[in-house]
Amino acid sequence: MCGFVGVYSFNGHQPINRDVLTDMRDILTHRGPDDSGLFIDGRMGLGFRRLSIIDLDAGHQPMTSEDGRYTIVFNGEIFNYLELKDILLAKGATFGTHSDTEVLLKAYVHFGADMLQMLNGMFAFAVWDRDLQHLFIARDRLGIKPFYYYYDRHRIVFASEIKAILADRTIDREPNYKAIADYLSYSYIPDEKTFFHNIYELLPGYSGSIDSSGHLQLEKYWDVRFDTIGNGSEQEYAEELNALLQDSVDIHLRSDVPVGCHLSGGLDSSTVTCLASHQAASSGSIHTFSGKFTEDPYYDETLYAKMVSSYAHTSYHETSPDASLFYEYLHKLVWHMDQPAVGPGIVPQYAVCKLASEHVKVVLGGQGGDEIFGGYPRYWLTLEAVSKLEGQPGSQGMPPRTSNKIRYVLQYAKQHGILTTVKKVLNYIAKQKEQIHSFEDAWNVFSRSNNLQDPVFTDGLRQKIGSYNTRDTFLSYVNQTRSADPLSRMLYHDIKTYLRGLLQVEDRTSMAVSIESRVPLLDYRIVELAAAVPSSIKLKNSVPKHLFKQAIKGIIPEQIRNRKDKKGFPTPIHLWLKQKPEFVQMILSDKAAIDRGLFNQEEIQKLMLSKEDKSWTIWALLNVELWFKIFIDEDPRFVGSDGLPVEKVDWS
Repeated sequence: MCGFVGVYSFNGHQPINRDVLTDMRDILTHRGPDDSGLFIDGRMGLGFRRLSIIDLDAGHQPMTSEDGRYTIVFNGEIFNYLELKDILLAKGATFGTHSDTEVLLKAYVHFGADMLQMLNGMFAFAVWDRDLQHLFIARDRLGIKPFYYYYDRHRIVFASEIKAILADRTIDREPNYKAIADYLSYSYIPDEKTFFHNIYELLPGYSGSIDSSGHLQLEKYWDVRFDTIGNGSEQEYAEELNALLQDSVDIHLRSDVPVGCHLSGGLDSSTVTCLASHQAASSGSIHTFSGKFTEDPYYDETLYAKMVSSYAHTSYHETSPDASLFYEYLHKLVWHMDQPAVGPGIVPQYAVCKLASEHVKVVLGGQGGDEIFGGYPRYWLTLEAVSKLEGQPGSQGMPPRTSNKIRYVLQYAKQHGILTTVKKVLNYIAKQKEQIHSFEDAWNVFSRSNNLQDPVFTDGLRQKIGSYNTRDTFLSYVNQTRSADPLSRMLYHDIKTYLRGLLQVEDRTSMAVSIESRVPLLDYRIVELAAAVPSSIKLKNSVPKHLFKQAIKGIIPEQIRNRKDKKGFPTPIHLWLKQKPEFVQMILSDKAAIDRGLFNQEEIQKLMLSKEDKSWTIWALLNVELWFKIFIDEDPRFVGSDGLPVEKVDWS
């Protein structure tokens, strides 16, 4: 896990500025505190910060081939690098290190872009071909590792984080209100846009080529297919999945530094923890890291985490993030994130990563299980709505069970209160009658976070957004898959869009404390297998993640496997916001925010005083406005002249 930057100037544009390239590289020191490197070849410049995980003594980057022709910068891990190395040795390749970076470089030398199909890992990289003056870039299939770029007729500037691109002060810091509208509507950005105008995300499963004339050609080299459904039995699929899970965790344990596991007590992290502990038993106890909140028993799931830790014989560690951490670190987290994504869970996730960094350098997590195997309530809410519209059961005979709905409502009430829950139920009924007339309507309604027509958003914001329709962008993904099955369309959407937002958090919260986060459930072989399984097996009898539960029998404790109350690390943000109202006022109601005119000040006050839980809307507003203050205004209260977040903010 590392960070890189690159600049390629073409069409006779100015040569690389070493000082600027160094500044861009070193703003990413948190991603790679162990080593740094710089490479300049005429109008091509590469910078690198290294977090040493494999072959600690070698593996320095940028790495150049023996003949001097090819140079690579690479962030991530190639988990099957040992198997690839054997293939390359058989073809006559020689190696001077034991690093996966050299394996990746030699694979490109021997196979070109075709080598992408051979990789099993999380990666973003760029390869410079000196002889052809050609740049090749690529990102892993699921988007576990980040890649951003700025591109105009003079140059392409790329990096692991957007802030490194912005360290080149000749690049304008201009907000992209279409991306901001996406985030406010859905809590993430579905496509390649970012919050910055003219800065884009290289999408997962894509590669690109740039020649000396500046022509950029992007190509999709992988996609998940839901239109080719297998005909195996449930038992056959469960056995195949079980084998893949064990193999994936096994190769994800490859490291020359200590490895631990995130452990929430849910299905996904418990599975990874138990498999990792079993496979690493000969090398000693695995360390596991859990978090809880002390504000209310509802927010404490450590009973289950401790149960798994005891079962798997791990060394258990626990942290309890509270409101003080929220106030102290929010501006830093916004800085690390580059742009807002998903919800307030980033605060406890950062706290758990910080705890892990005190014991290990690599941590495995359970990210991806819900998106692959169907674990979210919005899936069966949408299926139910569609079944009522069509007058028939949902997809593949899977109408949501009454017990699922009751359990969901009770859990929501525990977190948000009776008043908020009653209004949500009534609103749900109203939406069923007034807004839902198709599958697309239902999926949009149950996925949307905020309505941009709500009075808290001003006409000024809506004017900046213009005619852009967030709904059209959102729905484009369910229409990209060839499958007609509603569940498959939803899972495809979430794998291609929502998952990217979660992985952004995964990457940034771990990199903020200089540890590497790995996600074994997102081994592409597992994703492809799950996509080929009929929906009637994945969500059999409306049981979320049914197939996954069958595959992990005997791996985790039965009490965990049969849990029906997993909450997904809910954060008591509504309680925290009440403790220090001046915090919200300082961000959303200072002169800069008022002059910006994006949010209605009277409506903000109503949100703060409401007896309903409006914390997620307030969270979204806080993140957008704080993003403006840090990245556009460069407000000295939050960010220093060196571009780094200030150590402590005075909220008084």
